[in-house]
Formats: sequence, structure tokens, C-alpha cells
Amino acid sequence: MKFFYEMETIEGFKGKRAEYFGYSYGFIYLVYEKEGFKISDMSKFEEDFLCAPYHGWDHDGEAVVEVKYGEWCKLIQQIYPTVREGYFKHIYFKGTDGADYWFIYVTLTNGTDVEIAQFRRFINEEWKQVNIKPEEECLTRFERVKES
Repeated sequence: MKFFYEMETIEGFKGKRAEYFGYSYGFIYLVYEKEGFKISDMSKFEEDFLCAPYHGWDHDGEAVVEVKYGEWCKLIQQIYPTVREGYFKHIYFKGTDGADYWFIYVTLTNGTDVEIAQFRRFINEEWKQVNIKPEEECLTRFERVKES
């Protein structure tokens, strides 16, 4: 089982008397054993709390989908309105390959949207998790250099 988390911690500087709030997010992976659930793995990503919303298209889930999967991958035929559930954004679109796509983003405390899952299904099939990597699969080497 996989769970998303975001946490705020109070952190200090070595040799200083000042503290600050630090933000991070990640995933906790659980496995079931005889005694119950136990953490099998945990990832942690530090969050740049002050440099987030409105500093670029790559902080907004809808813009990321339109740019990376639409402009770069030429995969979007029709995009549907975003469905919001609390901190989660569900972004759906009809692909140029005839498949339906569903991307899940979570909005962090600083307003940044982080992609947490991608799914694809063809007609009469179940949703299957995929891992499309637009930077690797859709951009040419020249475009990757230009983007960075």
C-alpha cells in the first residue's frame, strides 16, 4: 500500500539560535505481515516553500499536462475539466492514440501541484498505471538542452 504525506518540521541551524519551518513530502509504503501493517519504505522530498506558485507553468498540474503531454508528446486530443477532491486534482484527457488518460496531482501547502500517478485505459479495459516520461520519451536531445 502506498500513502502520500506532507509534513512541517521545526528545524535549526547548527551554531545558530534561530529556527525555521521546513516542509517535505513523500510516500510511505506499507506491507502486511502477521502482526499487521509495517512500513517497508519511505521517500522524502524537501519542498521549497517560498518558491512555488506563479513562478512557472511547471508548478500547476493542468499546465504540466497541457505542456508535457499535449505540446511535447502530442498525446492530447481532448482535455476534460479538472476534478478537485480536497488537495487532489484528477486530470483526464482523451489521447490521440484512442486511449483515455487520468493523472492525479496533489497540491502541496505551498501551492505546487505534484504528480503522484498516471493511468491509461483503452475502450472496454480497466485503468492501468503507466509511467510516461515526457522529458525522455517526447523531446529530442536539442529540445532537452533548450529546456534546461
